[in-house]
Amino acid sequence: MVDQESGTYRPRRAFIEPDVEPAPPEPPAQPSRNGNGRVPLRPEPFDELRAAPVEGRTSTSSARKPARSRLDEDQPKPLYRDEARLNGSPRSPSRAAPIPADPPTKETLMTPATLAPRRPPILDDETTTILPRSRPTKHRTQALDAIDDYDDDDERGPLGRRAKLALLIAGVAAVVVIGLLIGYAVRSTANQPQTQSNLAPSRGPSSHGPSQSPGQSGSALLTDASMLSPSQAKTLDHNASWKVVTTERTATEDSPTAGCFGGEPPEGQPTPQQEVVRVLKAGGKNDPVALHAATAYTSPEEATQAYAIASKTLGGCAVAGYYIASGYSVSGIGDQAVGVVVMEVQGNKTQAHSVVLNRIGRVLNLLDAAQPSHAIAMNAVAKALSQINAVICHGAGGRCDGKVSVKNGPPPLGGDEPGFLAIGDLPPAGPKVYPWVATKVELPKKEFKGSGCETVNWTTQQAKSRSSRVYLIPESGNSFFGLNEITLTTKDAKAAGKVVDNIKSDFSKCKSQNLTATVTAPNKVTSIGAQKTQISGWTAVIRQKSTKGVAKYRVGIVSAGPKVIYTFLNPRGAFDFKNRQWDTVAVRAGERATQVP
Repeated sequence: MVDQESGTYRPRRAFIEPDVEPAPPEPPAQPSRNGNGRVPLRPEPFDELRAAPVEGRTSTSSARKPARSRLDEDQPKPLYRDEARLNGSPRSPSRAAPIPADPPTKETLMTPATLAPRRPPILDDETTTILPRSRPTKHRTQALDAIDDYDDDDERGPLGRRAKLALLIAGVAAVVVIGLLIGYAVRSTANQPQTQSNLAPSRGPSSHGPSQSPGQSGSALLTDASMLSPSQAKTLDHNASWKVVTTERTATEDSPTAGCFGGEPPEGQPTPQQEVVRVLKAGGKNDPVALHAATAYTSPEEATQAYAIASKTLGGCAVAGYYIASGYSVSGIGDQAVGVVVMEVQGNKTQAHSVVLNRIGRVLNLLDAAQPSHAIAMNAVAKALSQINAVICHGAGGRCDGKVSVKNGPPPLGGDEPGFLAIGDLPPAGPKVYPWVATKVELPKKEFKGSGCETVNWTTQQAKSRSSRVYLIPESGNSFFGLNEITLTTKDAKAAGKVVDNIKSDFSKCKSQNLTATVTAPNKVTSIGAQKTQISGWTAVIRQKSTKGVAKYRVGIVSAGPKVIYTFLNPRGAFDFKNRQWDTVAVRAGERATQVP
């Protein structure tokens, strides 16, 4: 019986030293296909032998330990592993492959294996006792083939070769993965400059970028050379010493803005490729200030869309404290252009902004030249902007030719109800700057009597169409300060002119017909609307005495083609317009009426 406590015992494949006389050695096996006299090592697992019950075995761990067999006088039954084929189907014990034995040593004898098919295994005392893996009460042999205990002269077992093969495959896979990662990193690095070229240039003072054709939209089109320079600003004021105050190459919410462009970005505005804002000053506190905002888009189509939205924003001017004093038609600067004079009210002070918006190819330019009280000539602002366009027109893909021309005209189409006054058309009124609020468009009210001098009935006056709208300042409280606008569409321009003449006659006769009325001499107002439509009419200030005091009214009546536009204001205390402001509002109502059919 094998002594497991012996110091010379080694856990090989559990060969048991026999207690009986060893049998004479059998002749060596014939050379096999590998020529070494051994059964070729199989890379796949051997079939297991069916195990018989074994007594006297204990286990202290999950690792396989040598089996201690009990030698009886009766010959023990052969042990087999689980009868299973490699594909999971049952295999007959008679077809189980023989288990190769280790080479002979001083401690063990080898019973040669045979390649003869269907030969049952040798039934002797030297048969290794192996417990099956499928028996939960026996020792598990999952790592049986992976254990290869050998002497110095032993060869590595089959699992050693499989381990080598596995390590080789893992190594090759690791090399392939590393190669793929390196290739991906190199490719990403190669593509990096093309991605970064879509960004705006850095905010450093020396950032420059070449101009590029519209097809190459990834270029830094806007550079220092494309922004208003001190020498170009001389066109605005020849006597001023212009200096660059700041240049922001990435516009933010805190960046300075032109008149009427404060607040949230307009809805539908395309995402710009570049935004650069530059501010220049002319020295003293009351000297002019110029702001140039340039925006580049990826295509002329996007720039056209952005121009339409910016033009409507400028035409609506829905920013408290600003109102449009006059509009201009500008040509000869790029592909599209428009100009307005915007007045900014700050307490008792006013700032006049001369603003020109233009599009050249895929670039929008907004130039705002401001100074206290009086506006800088619109022609000078347009010429300064034309110098900027001469630098950038080729890179932007816009028109480079043209002669600058500035003419009086309506502001850009704006407001929430085209054809009616926009909020930005009404100057601030009252002791503070309060916002205007407009009601919905509806038919004129029968109870509306106007100043008391007009003999026209707006609900029955012959017309193709009629509509009305009211503008209020809610902060006026019980004064109910506001403005009424009524529009009639008559048969033709002659019929419209007749209505205007009748109301003007009412003003002249009002004092004689109504002894409580006082009427100023009517003031003639004219303008040019869209499609070069002539606008003409009158304004007057009427006061009516009553037991409650004197009521003041401002009235305006103009015709624009076949349309008649009547405006009415009821000043209350500090809520009032100046005479010049009222004249502007009266003709502006006519200009807006010409912007719709």
